[in-house]
Amino acid sequence: MQIRIIQWNISFMSKIPKIVEFIRKNITENCIVNLQEVTDDSFNFIKENLSDNAAFSLIHRPPGRFEGKNRKMGVATLCFGGSIEKSSLLNESVFPDRTLITEVSMDKRIINNFAFHSLTGCDYKKAKSSNFASIVSFLNSNEKIDFFSCDANEPNADSINDEQMTFYDNQDKGKNAQMLFGDNKAHCLTDSYKQYVRKTGEELSDGFTFITGKTKRRYDHIYHNQIWEVINAKSLYKESLEASSDHAMVICDYTTNN
Repeated sequence: MQIRIIQWNISFMSKIPKIVEFIRKNITENCIVNLQEVTDDSFNFIKENLSDNAAFSLIHRPPGRFEGKNRKMGVATLCFGGSIEKSSLLNESVFPDRTLITEVSMDKRIINNFAFHSLTGCDYKKAKSSNFASIVSFLNSNEKIDFFSCDANEPNADSINDEQMTFYDNQDKGKNAQMLFGDNKAHCLTDSYKQYVRKTGEELSDGFTFITGKTKRRYDHIYHNQIWEVINAKSLYKESLEASSDHAMVICDYTTNN
């Protein structure tokens, strides 16, 4: 079996028709698409014009009447070549509406998929760290997760060597982010893009997904269970900006004999 996983923060200020067309260009027969910064209006347009086989975090936890825009940006998952059988939130996290757990039936197997959007900004330092702790606890106790993808707003400095990565100090000296992404991982999933460039000899820096000032960052990630083998990985930064987002779409292709 082969499958494509797409990770993309589409930006809540994007032009959704352009977003839909760019997703359409990149989907394959068997494909799971995980999106962040999805509003109600965006989700409805995506569902009507691309796929109604979709799940959305804000359906499970709608924003309150007096809550701000930070509670009006959810996570969506689309499925092509299969069906989403179940969806739920990680309710233990600080912002459950920025998480989405989906169970996908595809090619006579169940694929367990998880997506999240990290908190960002100086107002969320301790909350961001606490959120990472909740997420890594979930991954640590759920070894059947096949894939997770995210806009993590991490790391601060990337490296092909996990021990040389650095993370922002969210009042924890980066410890909880390191348990998700660094050399002290407390889960069994593997960084797909990094594993791919280790095999091919390509430059990890080519996989940047966001730019702060003049600094290229790899903030957007896809991780996979070891029953899957990554056979292709790419980050489409320039093309994603042309499609009106400020983050790169990340695409990884996998195969498995299990």
